[in-house]
Amino acid sequence: MNISFLSGLFIALVVFIGAIISSTSTAKVFFNIHAFFIVIGGTLASSLISFPLSHLLDTSKVLFKKVMGRTGVTAIDLVREFVRLSEGYRNDPQFIANNAKTLNYPFLQEALELLVEGGVSLEEMESILNTRAEVIFLEHEEEAHTFKSMARFPPAFGLLGAVMGMISLMQGLGSPDSFKQIGPAMAMAMVATLYGIALANFVFIPISENLLKLNKSDLLKRNIVIDGIKLLYLKKHPVIVDETLKCYLKPRDRKKTSPTKYREAA
Repeated sequence: MNISFLSGLFIALVVFIGAIISSTSTAKVFFNIHAFFIVIGGTLASSLISFPLSHLLDTSKVLFKKVMGRTGVTAIDLVREFVRLSEGYRNDPQFIANNAKTLNYPFLQEALELLVEGGVSLEEMESILNTRAEVIFLEHEEEAHTFKSMARFPPAFGLLGAVMGMISLMQGLGSPDSFKQIGPAMAMAMVATLYGIALANFVFIPISENLLKLNKSDLLKRNIVIDGIKLLYLKKHPVIVDETLKCYLKPRDRKKTSPTKYREAA
């Protein structure tokens, strides 16, 4: 599980509920069914109007898979794997074919299959992989922007709830029991606004930012795979593979990828 995401969601709930409880002696005023339906129902309706249902369902799957799921293969794992594959490939032409599915990273497996099948030049292989990486990046970026677009809806419907509350308040002014209506009407107005702001800033915006960051990280890993496959194709020494690919890593991570035996054999 993605501990960071779940921890952030839990803290957001604690902060929100804690603020409600500590701000008033009657916390139930914050739980307004009319405001809830205006914000949640309006957001859902606008989302369905803006995006096809199939796209929303696919985006929800991406959310659970990427944000709430496992982090998967890291860039360091990929560099280490290519160093291992380069050593084995230099000694045994069938090594890659026998070890193509060691890491559970589909893009790496696709690239290794291209290499093993043969019949594709280095330039053609690079072009194919670059195109695939770009298409996947654009697809994942669109999913992230979906949540970013949806983040605009809750505050707007919160404002709509506030306007409806003010209209209800104004309509009741002048009646004998108007003072009794002021409180409930203002409560609905303010609570709807609260729901809209909280939903946008605690849920939709953080999710979109998380997906955008994950997409950039995934693009980095795909670039490692593309360069790694080119080095395997040329049968470069493991030291060359290691030094080339770890350029993608942060300085503090670069020392974690260099097995001593490969350097001793260089």
